[in-house]
Amino acid sequence: MNKKINKFILIILIITMITPLFSLTVHADKKITYNRYNIVLVTDTSGSMRDTDKNNLRFEAMSKFIALLAEHGNSIGTVVFNGDIVHKQPIIEANGIEIKRSIVNDLEKTKPSGYTNIGKALQTAVDMLNTNKNSELPSIILLLTDGNSEMKTNDELLISLDQKAEAIQQARINGYKIYTISLNADGEANSAELNQIAAATGGQFEEVVTAEDLEEVFAMYYNLIYSTTVNTGEEKVFPESGNIFGTFNIPLIGVEEVNIVLNGDATDYTLTDPNEKFYSKEEIIKSTYVSDTFSVIKIVNPVSGEWNYSISGISGDKIQINIIYNTNLHATIESNPQKESYMAGDEINFRVLLNESDNIIPIEKYEGFEAFLNIINGNGETQKFSMPKSSNGFEYKHIFNQSGSFTVNAAIISEGYEDLTDQLIFNIDNIPPISEGDIDIEVLLWPFNENITTIDLSAGAKNPEESDINELFFEVLSGSYMNDEYTIDGNNLIMNKYSLSKGSITIKAYNKTGAFCTFEVNITTINMTLVFFIILIAVILIVVIIIGIVTWILLNKRFMGSCHVTKFDSEDNYYDEIMREKGRGRIKLSAFNIQDVDLDTSKCYFQASGKNFVYFISNKPVYGDGLTAKKTKIEGNGYDTIIMSDANNNKGIRIRFVSRMNRDMNW
Repeated sequence: MNKKINKFILIILIITMITPLFSLTVHADKKITYNRYNIVLVTDTSGSMRDTDKNNLRFEAMSKFIALLAEHGNSIGTVVFNGDIVHKQPIIEANGIEIKRSIVNDLEKTKPSGYTNIGKALQTAVDMLNTNKNSELPSIILLLTDGNSEMKTNDELLISLDQKAEAIQQARINGYKIYTISLNADGEANSAELNQIAAATGGQFEEVVTAEDLEEVFAMYYNLIYSTTVNTGEEKVFPESGNIFGTFNIPLIGVEEVNIVLNGDATDYTLTDPNEKFYSKEEIIKSTYVSDTFSVIKIVNPVSGEWNYSISGISGDKIQINIIYNTNLHATIESNPQKESYMAGDEINFRVLLNESDNIIPIEKYEGFEAFLNIINGNGETQKFSMPKSSNGFEYKHIFNQSGSFTVNAAIISEGYEDLTDQLIFNIDNIPPISEGDIDIEVLLWPFNENITTIDLSAGAKNPEESDINELFFEVLSGSYMNDEYTIDGNNLIMNKYSLSKGSITIKAYNKTGAFCTFEVNITTINMTLVFFIILIAVILIVVIIIGIVTWILLNKRFMGSCHVTKFDSEDNYYDEIMREKGRGRIKLSAFNIQDVDLDTSKCYFQASGKNFVYFISNKPVYGDGLTAKKTKIEGNGYDTIIMSDANNNKGIRIRFVSRMNRDMNW
């Protein structure tokens, strides 16, 4: 009997141990993916942040952003940078308050110093997503800086700019949206750079001039990214009683969590749900994120209906109470029939459904919601139709009476809530163009050149053979480059600037009725400045060598005889003739001890030719043999040549050159 009891107790113990493990496993496998993201927070800690954010308010702003995240399902990584990467936290699941606090604590440990390497910071964030993201979630990078790319040396700056270009390109390819914030407190930030990063990746850019505004921007981005609804309360003052009372309402569907944000100090707070269940501070403190300036009370899966709160504080103190709903509600659109091609006159039934996470909401819970169908033609004109509620959802039957291409989506609207479905494309009697693949081009950037490049876009798309529409039109949908860096001229994309060493532009090719396809133009620039200067230096060296060789040849030609100089003056007096000989090169006139002849004897000389003549070279034109020139040929026949500073002068020199051949013949 005792053995049976012992076996029974053992079985109970085993079941007791296995049950929670089994429960945890089941819970872990149930992943929530709707309204969840991989997020990498990238923040600047360069030296200028000591002045632009003296009180470290950026950490409070990021802290609230992280605190508002859903209790489970988001993945967070961080990058802190100056001229290098100061700190990075690999992407982890941000489940629970303790993990969220540890992320913020690590951020706060960094101290401002150094330069601003935006390129390496973005490349690090992109690499983290490429290697460590939750592949089931979309990904976002949130970048805060108070400046622009700035490094100690120009070489380091060029490397940073190349990394930025590569990061933007990878983000575009992988669908990572980059949201940027410029803390332009000193007015020196290049906000255009951050705007370009955001626009290139489908994100958004915001500029603030004081660190106090950072919290508002982070809150705005949170609402934008997570499609939250917010009830913003007015700032209140605690009365003499020290108690503030209020209510908020949880809708029947769509609210996964409610965040009660207390901006200010509260000594106590309590909640009462619609079922009159009371929650004390001690009960809810485990789900409350407390920071220096705020507290976020989080209620997961709240009961729908009216809730009551009581907030206690010191009389006269101020507090603001905001209610932020994390929603898991989203709308989907369906069409029927689904065909490869449609004809004018076809009737298409559209249905819109509401979903909580991955679960379709029963029709009876649609009370208070409206749906509208938007049909957009090729010219961007929109028709809006109210979608009646039926037993199958929101439905609307539409007949396309005209040929063309149309984009269709639907909007679901309720009090404090609005969501757009994905888009559907319909080509009515219209065959869209066919993409011929991406266009890859390399551009050589030469210094002192405009470097304008014309790219033929017709290589990227064509109309199908069965189409009777031949002409295609092109427009830019998105791109890495700024708008003023390119233009579309007919079939040509004209690039006139290159702010990135590598980038891409998404081109839409469409016909007259609006049917379209898209393709990418991938541009890689190669800076030829170094090559240019190498070529320039090489040319200069070649010229110098040639000049050197010519000079050497001239200076080393042999004198084939002797030079003779006689001075004469205004009285027609001729002085003794002086003779000089030399093996090679030149003989300066000063070597003949000639003075007072209005010639610069140190700059005039005889130049050997290696033949039976020489040249008399002067630094300025002189008169000789009836001509005025700097270079006078003196034949070796020993005949006299008169040289004067000008034709009207009455003093100068008489020169002659006696070649060896003539000398040997006794000339």
